[in-house]
Amino acid sequence: MASIPQDFIELVRSSTDIVNVISGYVPLKASGKSFKGLCPFHNEKTPSFHVNPERQIFHCFGCNEGGDAFKFLMLYDKLSFVESIEQLAGRAGLQVPRRSGPAQKEDKERSVLLRIQDEAAKFFQERLHHSPEGARAIAYLRKRDFTDETIRDYGIGFAPDQWSSLLDYLSKKGVRAELIERAGLAIPRKSGQGHYDRFRNRVMIPIASEMGRTIAFGGRILGDGEPKYLNSPESPIYNKSSVLYGFHRAKDAIRKTGTAILMEGYMDCLQAYQAGVKNTVASCGTSLTSGHARLLKRYTDKIVVNFDPDDAGMRAARRSIDLLLEEGFDVGVLTLPDGLDPDNFIRAHGREHYEKLVSEATSFIAFLIQEASKRYDVGTPRGKAALLDDVLPVIGKIPNRVERMGYVGPLAEYAGITDGAVLDELRRHVETKAPRFKLPAVEATPVKLAERELIRWILSSPEDSAILDEIEEEDLEGLVTAPIVRAMKEEKITGTLSTDRLLDRLEPDALKNQLTRIMTEPSPLGPRQSSRDCLNGLRRERWQRELSRLRGQQAQGADDDNLTAEILSLARRIETLGRVETRA
Repeated sequence: MASIPQDFIELVRSSTDIVNVISGYVPLKASGKSFKGLCPFHNEKTPSFHVNPERQIFHCFGCNEGGDAFKFLMLYDKLSFVESIEQLAGRAGLQVPRRSGPAQKEDKERSVLLRIQDEAAKFFQERLHHSPEGARAIAYLRKRDFTDETIRDYGIGFAPDQWSSLLDYLSKKGVRAELIERAGLAIPRKSGQGHYDRFRNRVMIPIASEMGRTIAFGGRILGDGEPKYLNSPESPIYNKSSVLYGFHRAKDAIRKTGTAILMEGYMDCLQAYQAGVKNTVASCGTSLTSGHARLLKRYTDKIVVNFDPDDAGMRAARRSIDLLLEEGFDVGVLTLPDGLDPDNFIRAHGREHYEKLVSEATSFIAFLIQEASKRYDVGTPRGKAALLDDVLPVIGKIPNRVERMGYVGPLAEYAGITDGAVLDELRRHVETKAPRFKLPAVEATPVKLAERELIRWILSSPEDSAILDEIEEEDLEGLVTAPIVRAMKEEKITGTLSTDRLLDRLEPDALKNQLTRIMTEPSPLGPRQSSRDCLNGLRRERWQRELSRLRGQQAQGADDDNLTAEILSLARRIETLGRVETRA
């Protein structure tokens, strides 16, 4: 936090509308003065995720996550605090001040690596269009029916069949071989003497970030050779588990159509996009991950999985279905006829026929049953049991119980057994499955109504902050929110008391979540009550506990004039206080 000036952080915060930010990830609906939606941090069917535009905070009453716009991006996109500031600053058109120390060094390296990728893309494109070897690559692309416009728009290029052509090109521009290696474009020789190009004799397909910057490459061998496809390794600017090929172009179409089509390969996506099917993405040479799922979840809840129909493709489809169901998606599966992959089918039959099949995609349960039926004979008891053991673990990953139950009937009908038998087995799979989402434990000491409302009153009404001067350490004894109140007292002294400032300084996250909960949930107190009533209520409860202790001593024979006087004095002090509930 110290690497970016606090006044700039406040400028970004004041320039940010948390509703606009979060609605780009989560569909929100107005609910009184706030907004509600399904929580992106745990699976639910009834919205418990609230966004308060007045206070610029969010809180989920289901999983207890909460915070400001910075915290939301940190949780959702797995960003650091500094990265969340940079992203929101970019949205607001603000230039982040230059940082010093390790942070500045990291920024500089990322910037250099991005420039290296841009230069590499230019080199590959130039070799494609202006070299004899590139002519062979052009012929290959045209044989696969790619137009010049698609080749140009997608920045497709060619890596020559030479050991150091890219290295030589970048070296002449002053780029050190170590940085080219860091960018994933060169490999050190085993001898330790020098480097050589990672990509050789390959059609080169740029892989872009969500913002459209080239961050890696995929290379398809031209002619015979292995591996058929070679991808960039991970680097400081490229994380395979959070990047989907074509996503930067597809995201608007995904939002508009309400569906994402998940394919296996780059060529499938390119062919689909060229034909006008623009809501297609592919994983970049890796299995689908929860990071990919979170990326898609920001734009849709519906996925159609359309992988190659060979055994490897069907296994990959099964793994993807498992993950997508667990992440709460509505999953359909499209297996194209005649053993065709999306690339070949679209070339042969066109966009309209393909989109018609997408709209008729089978449910995941029908796909699982169909695949399982190839392996098990459901005419035998052993086959029925094997079928259930194959399919039910997948159904068990669906977070919603009602939705899970909906698949019991079709499975029972196919297997030729009763719904009850399937349900018993489903319960067994669900009960033995470790929960994916860990909900917060119930607080050992609940937050009292009076302490919640005391904090709310003070942060809601600047004139009530004066009461912080009267709060003594004894008043905070046994209160869950004592650290929050202490932080409020310190912020008041510096003249910077606000919800935002408290969220910046409170540690651990449980305290931040406690504060957002307090400031988000509706107040049960009436307008005639005040922070004074809340403080008096807390003191009244504390003094009553002390009075009970003193009377206990008196009952045990410890009676003397001083003890009696203390009891009477304490009773009078309690009587003078207002009455406000202090229950949780």
